[in-house]
Amino acid sequence: MASLGKLSTYILLASILVLAFFLRFYNIGAHGLAGDEKYSLFVSQFVSYEGNNQRNSVRKPDSPYFTPQEFWSEKNIHDFFDSIARLDTGNGSLYTYTLHYWSKIFGLDDANLRILSLLFNLLTIFLIFVFVKTHFQSEKLALLATFLSAISPFYINYSQVARNYAMLFFFALLATHLLLLIIQREKNKQKTTLYYLCYGLSALACELCHISTFPLFVIHGLYVLLYVRQLRVWIGLSLAMMIPVAGIITWLKSAGGQWLFDYVQNSVKVYNYLAQTSPDEYLSVATLPNIFKQLRHVISSAFISSEGLYLHLSGFKNTLIAIASPIIGLICFKRISSDRWKIAAITVLIALSLLLYSTAKFQFLVLSLNVVLIGILLNYVVKNFKKPDNPLVIFLLLLVIMPFVFLIIFSLQDGNTFRIIPRYIGYSYAFGIILMTLLIRHIWQMQSKVKYVLFLLLSLQLYLIVGIISSIWQDNPPRYFMNFPEPRQKNPYTLAAEKIQNLYTKGDTVIYCSYKDSMPGAQGAPIYSVVDAQLTNFYLPKESQIIQRVNPAERDKIILKKPDGKEILIFDLQGTKYRY
Repeated sequence: MASLGKLSTYILLASILVLAFFLRFYNIGAHGLAGDEKYSLFVSQFVSYEGNNQRNSVRKPDSPYFTPQEFWSEKNIHDFFDSIARLDTGNGSLYTYTLHYWSKIFGLDDANLRILSLLFNLLTIFLIFVFVKTHFQSEKLALLATFLSAISPFYINYSQVARNYAMLFFFALLATHLLLLIIQREKNKQKTTLYYLCYGLSALACELCHISTFPLFVIHGLYVLLYVRQLRVWIGLSLAMMIPVAGIITWLKSAGGQWLFDYVQNSVKVYNYLAQTSPDEYLSVATLPNIFKQLRHVISSAFISSEGLYLHLSGFKNTLIAIASPIIGLICFKRISSDRWKIAAITVLIALSLLLYSTAKFQFLVLSLNVVLIGILLNYVVKNFKKPDNPLVIFLLLLVIMPFVFLIIFSLQDGNTFRIIPRYIGYSYAFGIILMTLLIRHIWQMQSKVKYVLFLLLSLQLYLIVGIISSIWQDNPPRYFMNFPEPRQKNPYTLAAEKIQNLYTKGDTVIYCSYKDSMPGAQGAPIYSVVDAQLTNFYLPKESQIIQRVNPAERDKIILKKPDGKEILIFDLQGTKYRY
């Protein structure tokens, strides 16, 4: 029976991972690269945005003409340093360097670039299974956490983004897993040297994915200070953290990372100016009301039980009802002794709420559910305060709550709310999933039949999540990464490159547009942009001799010019419409 149980567990795990793969793979290449994804493409190919390291092609000093073969001239590590320092703030070096070799094997198709993120998210889902099974000693709990991770819109979205975040989320969870293993193995007097080394390397990987991940390790340190009384652990972890410290110092002294802090300071000034002159929903001056107003978007995205809610919730009356009704319900649950009357009272509250909500009735019900979940969680922590596994629950709470505290601190320090966005606390998302799993188990173990009402509301959120996943596939997701007035089409530069290859004959010239508004505002920036030409050349054959040039006077159209002067429109980018 035991072996059959194990077999069943791993069949279920494999099934969940297969489901996770297909949820992430569907439409993964249907929408063109956008925003920072293009930066990943540039840096991974060691190409400087606007061509600083392409004086032999798009930035020839003595000729406007160039070919794809010249564009693809051999690059080295110094080109990598130049491209990442000028474009990506010196951040995410581990991801973009990995993407460089990944793209050499699989190519530059949008789907291929994004699949690296998909694979790291699948590894994260598997690691969540291992984490819960190891530290909570329950395969059923681990499978539930894995399933929630598999259907998570937040994870699905970042699995379809060619950026460093999926890799970061994996290493953040791995580092936390290793920390707990170290503490347990030290308690059992087992060998830990390799674990300390792997912990230090995982911490370094996190920082090389995004340097703003350091709050995770502050939380690790706080947990150790609170609950670990072994000097050997303190010393070992201090030595292990020398690895990321030394690694980051080395990177910041390199040509790729040396301008990171200067860039951040400059970007803070730019965002402060924009926050003062043209504030919007996602960027404003860092006052406490503005901070907490923007935090609601991040909080909604940070927990699977509340994902997508902020898109629909509005109105003071609705919000008041959604918060007051579950509080009344919790009081009824405590005060009423009969289980039948408890269910009746809660059912009446739900029915009245549905009648009173003026909009988004299901979403406001789910908001009420989240208020109940907070109450259940607090009650669970208090009741189990002295139990052996309670420190682990406290650790999960720290990992979920403290990142929000750091977001507020960063915002107040910057003077604007730009950094209050979901991806900057995405490393904590897995721990919210695990907390949610513990809450579901706790609800299931309740003696009262009220639990079935709670599961009905959880099913309602599951239904809403299906809608969010569909929105992600159609490119209308919540604002996890970017959002667009209308769904993106297939990569316009891929389409342009295909059309050029089909129509070009010897003697023709491809003439690119120059969209000046897309250029960085740095001092000494070139007087015209070559970005559209660069983005098209990424998809042209590397040995091609196609003659090309940039027309600084043309804003939107890529044209094929014949020797007789005839012009064929290759693609009209129409301002920002197709420049995602």
